[in-house]
Amino acid sequence: MSTQPAPPRRIGVFGGAFDPPHHGHTALAQAALQYLDLDLLLVVPTGTAWHKSRPLSDAQHRLAMCVLAFGDTPQTRVDGCEIARSGPSYTVDTLRDLRLAYPDAGFFLLMGQDQAQHLGSWSRAEDLPQLAT
Repeated sequence: MSTQPAPPRRIGVFGGAFDPPHHGHTALAQAALQYLDLDLLLVVPTGTAWHKSRPLSDAQHRLAMCVLAFGDTPQTRVDGCEIARSGPSYTVDTLRDLRLAYPDAGFFLLMGQDQAQHLGSWSRAEDLPQLAT
């Protein structure tokens, strides 16, 4: 009998600039955990944001702000994978990497209305439905 905890089966992926993270972000995270019955919520600050017209705060500062903002939210982990990756950050690449790391999980992509309105312009947007709900 294994004493290892079961790997997460339902994983939410909440990406964004988080510059800065605010109450709307944390409220969405809490609602997603509750209503989507997530085992884990990954908060993923963008590395190099290809779609932002304004300069962002330093990536390490945004990562630290996310740790402060989401650190008390149960079942939530801030993941710096996009910050560690060189070049522009594309959600499709992040989801592909996460599927390799968690092969038995189902993924749920979370975003604010501001990003949902522009989803069709994202890099390889047509691949997203095969990678996450």
